[in-house]
Amino acid sequence: MTVVYVLAPDRTPLMSCTPVIARLLLKDGKAKVVRRTPFTIKLLDQPQTTYTQSLTLGVDTGSSVIGSAVADEAGQYCLSL
Repeated sequence: MTVVYVLAPDRTPLMSCTPVIARLLLKDGKAKVVRRTPFTIKLLDQPQTTYTQSLTLGVDTGSSVIGSAVADEAGQYCLSL
């Protein structure tokens, strides 16, 4: 799953979005690219609400590979790396 990281105009982190939404924001001139790796955009206008939610990070320190995952309060996986 590919995600695009989003920053508010004051550079506080917001919830990530899909590449499609990021592309539309960039095309409409509502955002600009801050970094290419990891791909991060910054909104140019202050959003009406802060789009954040409580997430839990889980890290599995295996013997040879370290895995990580992010889940919401309901236990649904949001992102797995």
